Amino acid sequence: MVEPGALRRPWHGAPDNPEAPAVAALRLQRAEVEALLAFRHAEPGEEENLAWWRLQRVRAARLKLLPAGERAALPALPAPPAHALSWWQGVKQRLGRLKPEEEAPPGFIARRLKA
Repeated sequence: MVEPGALRRPWHGAPDNPEAPAVAALRLQRAEVEALLAFRHAEPGEEENLAWWRLQRVRAARLKLLPAGERAALPALPAPPAHALSWWQGVKQRLGRLKPEEEAPPGFIARRLKA
């Protein structure tokens, strides 16, 4: 019989509490990598649009947990697909004022993300 604490690996550095900010940040980093891979392999069209917005949502959630220095070090999100943005978001993108991490998906995409 194994002791209850014998299978812990104290050297890995993660706390036992799964709700700790460090653990949440690691989980969001992994979720972002998976979302980026899903976006890269998505078929052009609606699937690609949905994958980009999923990636954007994970990035926005991850940015809330990171300190300012780490936020600045993150690479930019890939450019959104052609029809992933609303008309107004497209205008902001052409003017260079679009901040993808702060945007909400257009209604037609938001409905699909919830489904």
